[in-house]
Formats: sequence, structure tokens, C-alpha cells
Amino acid sequence: MSDTFDYRHYAAKAALAPSAGREGADPRSLGTRIVYDTLLLPYALLRYRRLLDRCTYLDSHTYTCFMRSPAQLRLLSGPVIDHLAPEGRLEIALLACSNGAEAYTIASWLRRHRPELDFHIHATDLHPQMVDRAAAASYSRDEVLHSVFMTEDFLRRTFVEDDGRFVVRPEIRRHVSFGQADLLDGRALSAQFGSVPLVVAQNVLFHLPPEACEQAFASLVGLMAPRGALMVAGMRGDLRARLTRAFGLAPFLQDVKRIHEEGRVHTPPHWWRVYWGSEPYLPLRRDAARRYATVFRRQAPSVAAPLRPPLDDGGGRH
Repeated sequence: MSDTFDYRHYAAKAALAPSAGREGADPRSLGTRIVYDTLLLPYALLRYRRLLDRCTYLDSHTYTCFMRSPAQLRLLSGPVIDHLAPEGRLEIALLACSNGAEAYTIASWLRRHRPELDFHIHATDLHPQMVDRAAAASYSRDEVLHSVFMTEDFLRRTFVEDDGRFVVRPEIRRHVSFGQADLLDGRALSAQFGSVPLVVAQNVLFHLPPEACEQAFASLVGLMAPRGALMVAGMRGDLRARLTRAFGLAPFLQDVKRIHEEGRVHTPPHWWRVYWGSEPYLPLRRDAARRYATVFRRQAPSVAAPLRPPLDDGGGRH
């Protein structure tokens, strides 16, 4: 078998009730994951480390879906917004938006859970066709019901069904705008966005080779306002730990394990065979909080982050 392949063959799932279990509807998948994450863990970690050293990165894969991680959304609408303490409209920069599912999810969630908040999401993608796709705000049933965390309440608040399509409600759409941007062009991003309180770039950095990932991460940090926050789910754990330390970013620690596990639901059980796979939560890992956390803030708001991180701070790989 090949060491990496494009795992795009998802099966759409029916909308679940809020109390429904994660991935539990498929005992075989759950059993396979348990075996890989316990009995075969040493082998899986070794294979994954070797895979990352020689894999070919793709630009055709996405984890984008609506309601990907409820725990991360709760973190956003609670501690993160409280930390940002916005005065006036909260500006959010969302990079690599793909088909717009995450942008509309955040908009719908914030309207529901922070109704007093005035906010706007500036979402961008590298590919103009994806920008157009996101701006259309019309989705198939499979696209909308993809996440196992989808609820009837979210569907009702976010979409209007129209001739078999799910169209995002106008009151949600008015909080989001779309444009084109290159994650690797830090100067252009700064010129386009300026200083932004909340920067979001999720499930994209693991598609970049390490050097390009460092460059993109520097671009993201360069956008952060002095009291800003950064959401970066979907990134190699070793790089996330090293780069967040190098740039002086501190993790939000609420529900780190739960958010990590919810993210793993969207990856194959044999995570060690694909570079975008996600290892199980291992609390004894060095710098575990930085490795598994997905949302960060500046540790010293008065100190500007460096334009580029140091090449190595001793963290190393895995």
C-alpha cells in the first residue's frame, strides 16, 4: 500500500441529535481506532514520523464541513471572546476558507451564543473558484450533513431549504465577506487585513511542507492584534508546539483534549498512513498543551512578535 493517499471518500451522515455520540454509530470504525491508538500505538507513531519525513503534500484535500468541533466553538464564544474584549465591531480574518462552511458556522454560532456581539468575518481562499463557491452560500444535503456533530437546531438557525439545496440565511451571510488571498504572502496579507483581533486558519497548515508552514505561520502571527487570538486546528503537533513557543503565543487550555478528539473524528482511523492524520491525545508528550491546543493568544501583548521564528528552539520533531 502507498504511504499516503487522498482520503476523500466521506460518507454523508444524517443530522444528529445534540446528545448523539461521536462516531459511535459505527462500532467497527471505533474498534479499529482503539486498536490503532493503543495496541499498535508505538508502531503507528513510528510509521507516522517516517511518513512526514518523505510524504508528498496535496492541495486537493479538505476537512471543511459545518459544525466540525462544537467544543472549539464553545471555547471561541466563551474564553476567547472574553479575552479579546472587543470594543465596537470584532474583525475576524479567516484564511483558506475553502467552500465557506467554517466561516458560516462561526457566524451562525456567534449570533446564537453571543447575540450582543457585532462582528464581521473576512474570509479568503487562494483559489478564486472556491471564493465564488463560498460566496454562493448554497450547499447540497451531503455537504451540510457531513459532520457527525450536526444538530437540528443548527440547521434551522443557519439554512433555508430551497429545491433540495441548503441556502445560508441572509442574517448569517451579512456577517461574512469573501475574497482571494495567498497565505504565504505575508506582506500582501498585512496590506489587505492590517491588524486583526482574531485570525483563523484551520486544516490547511498540515498541507504545507515544514518550511512553507513556518512561513505561513509567520504571516498569520503578523496579522494578530496586540491582544489577538489565533485559531490553528489542523497542523503538525511538533511544529505547532515549536512555533507557538517561538512567537510567544500561549494556548487556551479549556477542553484541549475534547477539541483534539473532535478533530480526529474527521480523519481516518489509520491516521498514521496519511500526513494529515492526527495522533491520539498523549498527555505525557513534551509540551503537550502547545502540541494539542488549537487556539492561542499572545503571552506578552506589549512585545511585538518576530517577523520569522528561530529555526529551532530545541523542540525537535515528535
